[in-house]
Amino acid sequence: MMTRIQDAPVATGKTIRVAGHDELKQHGVIVVAGDHRRIAVFADGDSVYAVENNCPHMGFPLDKGTVRDGMLTCHWHQARFDLRSGCTFDLWADDVPRYACWIENGVVLVAAESLVPADEAYHRMRLRRGIEQNVGLVQAKSLLALLEGGASLDRITSEVVDYAQRNLNNFSEGMTRLGCMINLFPLVSSDTAYLGLYYSVRQIAQEASNSVPRRDRQALHGKTHNHTTLKRWLVQWVQTRHRDGAERTLLTGIEQLDNDQIADLVFCGASERLYADGGHLLESCNKAFELLELLGKDCARSVFPLLVPSMVEARGREESTDWHHPIEIVEPLRSLEQDLSETIEQGKTKQWAGDPDLLGVILGDDPLAIIRRLKESLGSGATPEILAQTVAYAAAMRLARFATSNEVTDWFNPQHTFIFTNGTYQAVRRSATADVVRAIFQGAIAIYNDRYLNVPAARLPSERQPLANLPEDGGELQKLLLETLDQRGSIELSADIVSRYLQLELPFENLVDTLVFATVREDLDFHSLQVLDAGVRQCAAWGPGEQRQNIMVGVIRNLAAHCPTRRAGQQTSQIAQRLHRGDKVFEED
Repeated sequence: MMTRIQDAPVATGKTIRVAGHDELKQHGVIVVAGDHRRIAVFADGDSVYAVENNCPHMGFPLDKGTVRDGMLTCHWHQARFDLRSGCTFDLWADDVPRYACWIENGVVLVAAESLVPADEAYHRMRLRRGIEQNVGLVQAKSLLALLEGGASLDRITSEVVDYAQRNLNNFSEGMTRLGCMINLFPLVSSDTAYLGLYYSVRQIAQEASNSVPRRDRQALHGKTHNHTTLKRWLVQWVQTRHRDGAERTLLTGIEQLDNDQIADLVFCGASERLYADGGHLLESCNKAFELLELLGKDCARSVFPLLVPSMVEARGREESTDWHHPIEIVEPLRSLEQDLSETIEQGKTKQWAGDPDLLGVILGDDPLAIIRRLKESLGSGATPEILAQTVAYAAAMRLARFATSNEVTDWFNPQHTFIFTNGTYQAVRRSATADVVRAIFQGAIAIYNDRYLNVPAARLPSERQPLANLPEDGGELQKLLLETLDQRGSIELSADIVSRYLQLELPFENLVDTLVFATVREDLDFHSLQVLDAGVRQCAAWGPGEQRQNIMVGVIRNLAAHCPTRRAGQQTSQIAQRLHRGDKVFEED
């Protein structure tokens, strides 16, 4: 006759005989091999319980722990678990999967499969809980399960974004990381995708744990507000730093305008102050639109309000000295805005013959000549997209030519400029109105202000030495690049390797995968990933050739200047992988 000592669900699949009940009580715990994991079966008084033997925190064998009063304590970090449910009392440790276990005719039996469900809904719930509790290990394990289970990028992203928009007060670094990974996701391997998403999600969780949730505001009532009026109002609220007015105006635009008009509205607000927030604001707007493209327009109502705090609070370069002295730049930029619409319309009637000297002018030392030449090109038929692409390439050359005699912190200026100019390129592709196109000129002046960081200008790989001494095999070059990035001060060798790879016309996506991995394994802020994302986008615009090589030389030189770090984030992600696979992390052979 069957006797159940405690209430535990019984699986309908394979059953494992553990031992006689008396024998289990004598030993206290017996470990058996389940279908996928080793199972620790415990006797606690007359009750029997079964959980996965690896501690969910670091994999220490739980059969070496202590049971008292229905509570299991792991001796490695003193994490404590309720044996009945598998739930932890210490959130950083994660819950341990439990197994159905019962006594039948004096014999202890256990199900070979865990009671933990394996469907996408469960793992999405786990991901959200990991973000809520700011437990990196839970986030990492959930992402692994979702990716291996075939969950789509948009479904994973929607879970993260839904939590973020409810619990963040602005468009944060973590959201920007996530936007970069959305762009890079199609080009990377599954392992790199996992590491990159974890790199993004753990930052959002950290930010949310320290943030005051955003207070919802509503759109203006009625359906009678036109694009021109809403844009005029938004500019007023940006100028007067009025958050409530700006947010209600933006929400009204989202409800009543088409996508092109929304882009004009948002990027107009972002470029109203010159090079606002050191270029970060415009790129945040760009990333919000990229989320919109993945998740659909409905997400705009929740994501776009996160842009407003920076939009109204950011400082513009008109508020700083260096754009006024020793040369007055702000007044010419503001004067340009007065007839920029007319210049754009004039250019639409002409066929641009090109300007071989334009890049040199942008990289030159006369800011007024830069403004003048760009305006002339625009009026002569150069499209805003072409000009924005050229300016972005000039910004990439500042990174490629960055002098290592500068301090490491000096990399931030050309980083910001390149990120901003790529964001401008993406913005004018969405809306090429004058209030968006003006950002091209702001980016060009930022490039001008970075000119001293190229003194003396670093030589490109092709200018230093032949690269024939490097391997020809793509896999060997990728491996050598990662090994080189393990060494501090490897800037020029890293650039040589990337240049060699591109000269051989090896698969570009494989190089991108290696660079994404090399970036997200480091404990770096979001700038290096932004630079890589911008570089890949610009390479797509230019196609194979000299420009692609120089852009990626700038990207890798920037990354190598900051490597290696402690890589604590990678350590957590690797632990999660071992636990997810059920590796014997601490158990003896």
